Amino acid sequence: MNKTNTQLRDIYVLIVPGTMLIDLAGISDTFRLAIELGASYAIQHVGPRSQSSCSIGLSLSGIAPLPGRMTEGGTLIVPGATNAEKDYQSSESEVAAKWMASAVTSAQRLCTVCSGAFLAAKAGLLAGRTCTTHHSLTARLASDFPEVSVLHNHVFVRDGNVFTSAGATTGIDLALHIISLDEGPELALEVARKLVIYFRRSGTDPQLSPWLLYRNHIHTAVHRAQDAVIRDSAKSWTVDDLAQVACTSPRHLARLFQTYAGVSPLSYVRQIRTAASKEIVATSQHSMKVVAEMVGFSSAEQMRRAWQQFEGTIPTEGKRSVKATKAEEVE
Repeated sequence: MNKTNTQLRDIYVLIVPGTMLIDLAGISDTFRLAIELGASYAIQHVGPRSQSSCSIGLSLSGIAPLPGRMTEGGTLIVPGATNAEKDYQSSESEVAAKWMASAVTSAQRLCTVCSGAFLAAKAGLLAGRTCTTHHSLTARLASDFPEVSVLHNHVFVRDGNVFTSAGATTGIDLALHIISLDEGPELALEVARKLVIYFRRSGTDPQLSPWLLYRNHIHTAVHRAQDAVIRDSAKSWTVDDLAQVACTSPRHLARLFQTYAGVSPLSYVRQIRTAASKEIVATSQHSMKVVAEMVGFSSAEQMRRAWQQFEGTIPTEGKRSVKATKAEEVE
C-alpha cells in the first residue's frame, strides 16, 4: 500500500565536519531498509553546509540545509564525530548546536550516537537528562556537562523524547528500537535479519530482545514458523500447525528448532506470548485475565507461570515496575 506524505515520519540525520561514517551509514541504512520493507519514514541528511568531510576523509555532498523547523513527530539523529573535543568546536558545529537548541522541542525525538551526545549537550538538550555515550567518553561527558546524568555500560538510554546510544554499532541497536516502537517488532526483526544482526540488544537490559532471541540462524523453515508465531501469538499453535506453516513434518520441525534455535517449538511460542503480554501490561490497564487471552495463554495463571520462567517475575510486578519507570521519566 502506498503511503501519503502526511503519514510519513521525518528522520533528520545531522552531518557536521568529522562525522563518524560508521555512525552515519549504520543508522541511515537501518532506516532505509525499514522503508524498503514498508515503514513510513522519510530520511533527510541535513547540515550547515551542502558538503562536508567525514571520519575517513571522504567528502559527503548533497546535504540539505538545516530546516527552519522540524515536523511534529520528527526525529533528529546526531551521529558522533572523530574527535568530538576538536570537531565540535568548528564553526559548522556551532551553527548546528544553535539550530538544535531551537529546533528540537518536546514534539520531536532526539537520538544521539556515540559522541553525538556532546553536541546535544552543547545545545542544552541534555540538561537534567539521563544519557550515555561511548564508554571511553562517559567520564568526560559527565565532567564537561555536570548538569547531565551520564550512565555507564548501557547500549542506549531513553529519557522521555531523548535517546542516547553508546559507540558505533549501538546506533543500529537504537534504530531498531525506534523502528520497533514506531512500526512494531516484526518489521524491526525483518530489518535486523536483512542486516544479519540477529541479536538485537535493548537499552538497559543485558539480555537479548525476545523478538530476536533464537533467530541467529538461516534456516528458512524455522524462520517461517517463528514469523507466524510473532504475527499471531494468540493463535492456538500446535507443533502440527507450525509444521504446516514451515512446510515440513512435525517431527522434523521439532528437530530443526532444537538444532537451529536451541529451543522447542512450543517453548518458543510461550516466550513470544510472554513478550507480547509484557508489552500489553506496560501500555494498558487490562486485567491479567484479559491480557492472557489477548496473547494466547489459556489463563492468567498460565501466563504468570510463563513470566516466572522467562522473566523471573510476575505480571503484577512488571506493571509496578513500568509505573515506577514512567514516574521517573516524568520527573
